[in-house]
Order: sequence, then structure tokens, then C-alpha cells
Amino acid sequence: MIARDRVGKFKRVVVASAAFGLVGGVVTLSQAQTTGRSAPKAGLPQAGKADTANQPTLKATALPVSPNSAVATINGEVITRQQLANECVSAKGEEILEAMIGRKIVEQAVKQHGMTVKAAEVDAEIDRVARTLAGMTRENWLRTLQKERKISPAQYAREIIYPALALRKLASPGVQVTPDDIAKGYEAQFGQKIRCRIIMTGSLEDAKGIWEELRKDTSKFEWLAQNDRRSIDQATRSLGGMLAEPISRHAAPVTVSDAVFQQLVDLPDGIKIKLPDGTTSVNKEEAKKYTPKDGDFTGPIQVSTSSYAILQRVSLLPAHQYNKTKELDEQMRSAIFEAKLNDRMREVYEDLLRTAKIDNVLTGRTNTVAHDEQPEPGTRIDPEVKLMSNPDAAMPRRDDVVQDAPGRRRVGPAPGVSKEDLKSAESLRK
Repeated sequence: MIARDRVGKFKRVVVASAAFGLVGGVVTLSQAQTTGRSAPKAGLPQAGKADTANQPTLKATALPVSPNSAVATINGEVITRQQLANECVSAKGEEILEAMIGRKIVEQAVKQHGMTVKAAEVDAEIDRVARTLAGMTRENWLRTLQKERKISPAQYAREIIYPALALRKLASPGVQVTPDDIAKGYEAQFGQKIRCRIIMTGSLEDAKGIWEELRKDTSKFEWLAQNDRRSIDQATRSLGGMLAEPISRHAAPVTVSDAVFQQLVDLPDGIKIKLPDGTTSVNKEEAKKYTPKDGDFTGPIQVSTSSYAILQRVSLLPAHQYNKTKELDEQMRSAIFEAKLNDRMREVYEDLLRTAKIDNVLTGRTNTVAHDEQPEPGTRIDPEVKLMSNPDAAMPRRDDVVQDAPGRRRVGPAPGVSKEDLKSAESLRK
């Protein structure tokens, strides 16, 4: 669920491969979780000692150089290199060119900043990925890539490992772990969590409509999540919207988890009583009337530029006790650094793309530096949605909720809860 906290992202790194056009299957796993240092641009470093006889080998093949040279002959009829090239460009040219552009942009940035990515760094990163992420020897990992994904060792080093490590070098100087980050990390890992049902829609209007229906009858939440065509979350539809994982504080995306905790857990601000000495204090008895409870649901919260979520609290999981040791502190710091580095790597790559002068003749698209002055994709947020995801702003509310408890609603009891052995909502993970 969105409740993937920052510590939970310990072993998740920016999916560099997606940026370079390499997606799917086992390769995506290696790229998405590649968190090493830097890597060489050209071929694969030496494989090391183990299993040398069985490791993939690169066979030298003399390819025709002339466009009119034959690459194949069928019953005396020739297929030329140029014909093959034309077919390749037609079928996969745009995808491959975009990947080449991405790699070239990263390579230029590394040189511009006076950095280098050494062969030894790529070599070490391949070993690390094979050992910690694939759970096999380097040789078996490379052999698997070549057999299952048709990716040669040299291609893997050049097109996957090198760009990821280069981006890491470019992004690392801008990453800092603060004491506040550490505190939030502990809170996310060991603090309260909420088990929720979710309804996702593709438009704000649909979300508003569902919210109005839930105000009249909260018991419809499970049915709407499962049967209403306005709900677009296929991952949880069959389970009445139940999310596999509880949501923790400060989980990504933070805008969603913050709104969920503000609306479904935290005591609303503004409920105070004046004391004889003239000071004010929270009126606990009065606050109980508006304290969130199981069955309450949020207002529409924007998840992305084209998706909105309403979440219902099923249960609140208590915080866990823990012993704060130096070792745990270091693990927390390392996990948060990796999570923040992943985010920064994405930002760096997007900035490089946005500011580069690119003239893609194949697709006819031109990108100039002036493009950088335009708003980034996804930043045009509907102001009404911003308000609705902020409990301190003017959110819809029921008549029985007082004005000094903004965004808080009291709804009926939660319906019966299904077993929670289910899949997370991929749309929210993203």
C-alpha cells in the first residue's frame, strides 16, 4: 500500500532501467534495486574466479559493414544490412533511441561534473546485485540474464549498471539525513499504523459522488469498492478495497499518508476549554465526540494527476516498543539515505531531460532549454483537491460535526472485515 515507509524502501532504488528503456522481468528487478556506487561505461569487467568455465562468453562475430552487404541469404535471395536496419528502426527504433538519449544525457552530465565511473565500480556492483538481490553467484546471474532476457554481460554493464551508478554519483551530493528524518523513520517503522479499505477513482467528480453516498450510508464502502464502476483499483476490487499492508506515518506518498493520519487518527485541533487562569486546554470529554474511530473515512485525496482516493479506517494498530541501539540507529540512517537518494536520482534524471537540448528526428520531438520554464508534469493540482486533502482546510462535513473540528466526520460502524492476506494497490505504490 502507500504505507511503504521510508525504512521499508531500504532496498528499493530508483528504477534506472525504466529511464533507459529496459523494463520487465528479472532485469527490472536488478535495475530497480541497484544501489551501488558507480560503474563503467564500456563492457563488462572481469568476472572473477568462480565458475569461469560456465560463465557466459562473448563470441566475436564479423558483422557486415556496408549497408548493401548481406546479413542473410534465403534460396539465393539476399537480405541486406540496410533492410535489417530499416526493419529494426520501424519496430523498435523509437524505444531504443529514447534509451540511448537517456544514457547519453547521463554520460554527458558525469563528464561535465568531472566525475568518472570506473570499471571496478561496475564490477563490484554486478557482484552485489547478484549476491544480495538475485541470490545467486555472479556467473549464474549473468547467465540467467543472457538466457532469459537476451541481455549480454557487456550490455548489462553498459546499459543498466553504468547509468544507475552514474546517476547515484550525480545525486549523492544533494542527499542529507537529518535528525528529523531519523525521528520520522522510527515513527514510520514502529509507530501506529492503520488498516484501511480504499476506493480509487479516475476523476475528482467521481470521488465527490462516492463521498456523498458514503456520508448517507458508510456501510456501502466495501460494496462500492468492489462493485462500483467508478472505482478503478483492480488490485483490491475483489477484496472490497481492503489493502494488504497497513499505512504508516510518513509513508510514500507522504501527501496521502499525512492526510490519512490527520483525518483518521489524530485529535482534531480547535476543541479547547478555557481554564480559570485564562489559559486554554484541550477539553478531553468534548474531544471524544470527534475523535476518529473505526469506520470513519477520509475526504477525496489526490494520489496522482489522474487518481483520487477515499480511505476507510478498519482498525488502528498500536505502536511497537523497541530498543534504540547504535546499530539500529545506523541501519535507520542508512535506510533513509537510500530512500532519499532514490528520490533524488529521479529528480536529477528528470532535470537532465528537462534542461537538455534534444532534437529527436525519428519522432519529430524537440526539447529545448526553454522547456524547463514550463511546469513539471503533475504539478497542476486542482486547488479544490488540495483543500480536500488538508483537514485544516474547508472539507465537506456532516451537520453533526462542529465547526472547530474541521474535516472530521462521525460515521456508522465498520462492516465485517475480510481476511487481510491480499495484494497491495499497485497504483498507490507508484
